[in-house]
Amino acid sequence: MVSKSAKGPHNFVVMGAGEVGFHLARKLSKQGHDITVIDTDPAKLERIDDELDVLTVEGNGAHPPVLMSAKVGTADLLIAVSSSDEANLAAARIAKHMGVSRTIVRVGEAQEVIADRRLFEDLFGVDLLLSTQLLTTTRILNTIRGLSTVAVEYLAGGKVQLRKIHLDSDSPLTQKPLRELVMPNNTLVVAFFHGEELIIPSGNDRAEAGDDALILGTTDAIGQAEKMISHGREVIGPVVIAGGGGTGKTVAQMLERVGVKIKIIERDRPRAKQLAAEFPNLEVIHGDATDLQLLKSERVDAAQTFAALTGEDEDNLMACLLAQELEVPQVLALVQRAETSKLWSRLNLHDVFSPRAVAAERIQDYIDSDFSANIVSLQRGAAQVLERRLAEASPAAGVTLAEMDAPRGLIVGAVVRGSKVFVPRGRDRLEVNDLVILFVREEELGTVRLLFPGQEKN
Repeated sequence: MVSKSAKGPHNFVVMGAGEVGFHLARKLSKQGHDITVIDTDPAKLERIDDELDVLTVEGNGAHPPVLMSAKVGTADLLIAVSSSDEANLAAARIAKHMGVSRTIVRVGEAQEVIADRRLFEDLFGVDLLLSTQLLTTTRILNTIRGLSTVAVEYLAGGKVQLRKIHLDSDSPLTQKPLRELVMPNNTLVVAFFHGEELIIPSGNDRAEAGDDALILGTTDAIGQAEKMISHGREVIGPVVIAGGGGTGKTVAQMLERVGVKIKIIERDRPRAKQLAAEFPNLEVIHGDATDLQLLKSERVDAAQTFAALTGEDEDNLMACLLAQELEVPQVLALVQRAETSKLWSRLNLHDVFSPRAVAAERIQDYIDSDFSANIVSLQRGAAQVLERRLAEASPAAGVTLAEMDAPRGLIVGAVVRGSKVFVPRGRDRLEVNDLVILFVREEELGTVRLLFPGQEKN
């Protein structure tokens, strides 16, 4: 099947009329696409009928008759962003059986995208699996750490990461050619993005200020590479997190790994006890982050960062205002509802993170890139990231990278061998059953099929 150009117009079915679904339906319909929205809540559909020029279908998108009413079989894309992970996944599977070209599924938990993405994609016919929690926590962590990551892709069940990092004029990658830089072990610069141009660099190349660099590395090592090339803060002061729900817990977990001193304030007593048991090295306070006396007694004014990450926008807003009053240098917040977003800008709160907005942005990128799921997709498929399991018949099995003499447009970025994960060098030999992560320019896909035969999955 030959797909239409992403410039459209297209026929999209959006399952879920919540914050993400409503925002997407409004934005995509304004771009001239034909939109049908499915939801079980008649009040939400009534709002959409009143405000948007789209079609609506009432019902559960996981039920075939509802998808048939939405004519999903003739749609270019199903965007399943309801509040039920199970319904979203079931809808994607059924819609693929009915003939939809592509599916996007939103799930809640970050770990499902990190560790089980391939499984969900294969079982349920998902073309793009995304977690609003993962997208949002990544943005929050980058802000706290002062890093310049534009996007992150998790590979090999989360053992390997691909990060797209914005470069300023002070980055070593803009100051020296690659051959003069010593990258941290198990990391590799695989590409530069210069505007719309994708560059596979040689040792003599260097980036320009404003370019993006694509860095591949093991999860344990890639943070060191990012600090090196983007001048992230080496020392992060104490962080106070208000709210120990999914987002707050994930942010705390990631910061703990890099040695940050963390204090969590959680209003719910059972959850506070559970957090204290899960994170014995962190300080967990049972209390209300909107209580100024509590913030003072817990010396929140000594923190470098205050992050209001509860599920209630009003609580986050009040907690941030109190943290500003205590002169915490960096204050950031989670915002769930679109209608409260204007309040934040009026109060001069700049570091505000909306799961709705980041999810919609990722989905828009997928559509704009001709439906390519990789973070290199802004170059419209100029390169792909593939995973291959080496079979005995593979010509690459049993040879070193130097002996393979791969063309410049084919990079063996990482190898997973049992519990060992590493970025290979010229003397490293590939073995049968290795899982290899490949970065490939479009013109070298034929070479990949010869050296690494197997099902293409990007």
